[in-house]
Amino acid sequence: MSGGRTPAVDAVIVAEALGKWYGEVIGLNNFSLDVKHGVTGVVGPNGSGKSTFFKLVLGLIKPNTGDITVLGQKPWCNPGLHSEIGFCPDYESLPSDSTGREFLSLIGHLHAMEGAALRKRIDEAAKLVVMSHALDRKTGGYSKGMKQRMKIAGALIHDPQLLILDEPLSGTDPIVRKELIDLTRSLYRDHGHDVVVSSHVLFEIERMTHDVALMYKGRTVASGDISEIRALIDKHPHNIIIEGEDISILAKALLDQPYTVSVAFNHERDGMTVQVSRPDDFFSELPAIVGETGGSVTSMYSLDDNLEAIFKYLVGR
Repeated sequence: MSGGRTPAVDAVIVAEALGKWYGEVIGLNNFSLDVKHGVTGVVGPNGSGKSTFFKLVLGLIKPNTGDITVLGQKPWCNPGLHSEIGFCPDYESLPSDSTGREFLSLIGHLHAMEGAALRKRIDEAAKLVVMSHALDRKTGGYSKGMKQRMKIAGALIHDPQLLILDEPLSGTDPIVRKELIDLTRSLYRDHGHDVVVSSHVLFEIERMTHDVALMYKGRTVASGDISEIRALIDKHPHNIIIEGEDISILAKALLDQPYTVSVAFNHERDGMTVQVSRPDDFFSELPAIVGETGGSVTSMYSLDDNLEAIFKYLVGR
């Protein structure tokens, strides 16, 4: 794999006022985004337009309005650009009766690769995703994490400049997630591939990159460095459930804090919903407050782990 690439363009993807609709269903609406070199995360709930955006990048569909360039070229009706893009889909795409080597060979042939050059590339791609040991096993016997790695190898087989990874962490366990996060980061850091990776979980993207775009209902609601995104999100009042024993004193102490918006007990008064304006301050100071009040907290979780409420807040801010 090439590790010393020289980018030919300043921006990997430039989307300007893109609009795409399917009948009465809107896929993208006045969507704009500049993707720089490196790893870029695209975060949004299901139906936010991530898949439509990727199809436009890949040249599979044509925008109804607006413009998009990928690596300085228009993707629609541009088969030559396909040699510079690798795509790892979010759906199952491995033939279960074929070996990993046979799968990579098939993908290589689709890119007009053959002979010794293809065999060498298969070994290189498998080594990069740590799947050399399983190349000659049937993919039907792969674990979820192994399947994801082999799909990424398929996207890498022709050594593209740009990789599109659609929900690569979906359905994987915590150990596999960490391995795939480390792999995604290394694809640019160690091998020079620009990467656009999607997820509906912000903290997973945070572990891969600082460059993030938030999508909601076909629009970009925020983009830039993760610290800037976090500053916007933290202005959204977060709702946290705290359960435990003797927590009434804790409730009173929390109401005295400048970041607490409200506190509401449940019917049994063994749990409360705390709404806070600065969740980072809340979480960092809570252990000391619990220690001072003498209460016993048995569980705590955030109602805003799902980003839906946050996206609605950002759209209306």
